[in-house]
Amino acid sequence: MENKSHALAAGTFVLVVTALLVALAVWLTRDSRSLRLYELSSKDAVTGLQPQAAVRFKGVDIGKVTDIGFDRQVPGQVLIRIAVDEQAPITQSTFGTLGFQGVTGLAFVQLDDKGESKVALPAGDGSPARIPMRPSLLSTLSDRGLSILSTG
Repeated sequence: MENKSHALAAGTFVLVVTALLVALAVWLTRDSRSLRLYELSSKDAVTGLQPQAAVRFKGVDIGKVTDIGFDRQVPGQVLIRIAVDEQAPITQSTFGTLGFQGVTGLAFVQLDDKGESKVALPAGDGSPARIPMRPSLLSTLSDRGLSILSTG
């Protein structure tokens, strides 16, 4: 009888610790921010960008990539759907580029604004508002390098 009581106590302990670990994981991964959806449209490749990648505005983490796909209306154009913090200052002059993290090749979306417009970009009723993508510095250097090599 004594062996069964030790097994019951050990089983109860394991179940309680497992429940506490699950509760801790849920608590640590919660995201209580109010988010707005936007779409970025790009004619260039988005190599290294994955769903759940960070979205940063001038280096500040403001959201994440939710979906990557192709535009049905414009063949060859890539659409990137992002969820951005409601407090982020997204205006009509905001644009996006791809940034890369260190040597891993993982990409993130870098939003920037030159300050040309102070009018907030509405999130849209049915479909999300679109933010244009500009070529990243790495893409521009690669294109220029190939053109220099081909003319030489």
